[in-house]
Amino acid sequence: MALSLSRRLRERRAAGEYELSMPGTREAPAPELASDFLGGTEERAGDSTYYLIQEDLALDFPPLMGQPERLQRQLQLVRGIGPKTEARLREAGIVWLTDLLDHQRFGREAAQVLKAIEARDGGQLSRCGASDWDAAALFSPEEFVFLDLETTGLCGTQPLFLIGLIYLEGGKLCLKQLLARSFEEEEGVLRAAFSILSKRPVWVSYNGLTFDEPFLRSRFCYYFGESPAPRLHIDLLRHVRQQYRDLLPNCRLTTVEAYILDTYRPDDVPGYMIPELYYQFVMYQEPALLEDILLHNSRDLQSLVRLMGVLQSL
Repeated sequence: MALSLSRRLRERRAAGEYELSMPGTREAPAPELASDFLGGTEERAGDSTYYLIQEDLALDFPPLMGQPERLQRQLQLVRGIGPKTEARLREAGIVWLTDLLDHQRFGREAAQVLKAIEARDGGQLSRCGASDWDAAALFSPEEFVFLDLETTGLCGTQPLFLIGLIYLEGGKLCLKQLLARSFEEEEGVLRAAFSILSKRPVWVSYNGLTFDEPFLRSRFCYYFGESPAPRLHIDLLRHVRQQYRDLLPNCRLTTVEAYILDTYRPDDVPGYMIPELYYQFVMYQEPALLEDILLHNSRDLQSLVRLMGVLQSL
């Protein structure tokens, strides 16, 4: 089922949708995989290959403005404690989560929250109601990765073909785009991404909790039977909705760029065209078919870096 798009291409070829075949003639062989474009290199991951495009960026990692020590004072992280109960507890001299450890009702829950803080379990802290930014400050900048996918569909049973990543390497923010030039190279892309993501426990995305992370998990499990998982996933779309839902026409990233980051993309490739352009690239291996997609992905990622800095300051 994961190769359904590959079958679709073969069916299109057989039907003459992309090329005409005379009766009795043999189908043209698949073109050689494109190489030496946009400064990229062919890389090997396990038994598969993939194409890597990378560059150092003229961007700084946004300062982490959260206060992890504030987590120790947030009594409402304990299940069952709301504003009124917290006020009564503070009046009784209970200020820190550690002050609750001997509490008959809340002691066990307080211990679980403290354990999550010590383990830097950002997912658990988020479920308890902790601020993403306070949880993020438990980590070093080198543990962050900004990610964005380009896929052939919205369902995790369909292949992805591009994983864009930005993270600190050698003290600089580096953009890496892992590209599958054919459906067979998806495994190489995923294997390379697995290595990078498993070493960086904080993922930053736009709508990634709903789309990117589940999609990646599906593809990783399909090939490897397991998937890396972040300790903290900061989905910037959720923060944009909280802060700007009533102020913006919509919360699409390009809209946020125009209104908040003062950036406009007059020549951006429409999202609905991306799968079809990739199908054509797979068939003809013409790099020009991918250039706008790679630029789109790069712009998305760099906007995430800038947007995270803005949202933390609100």
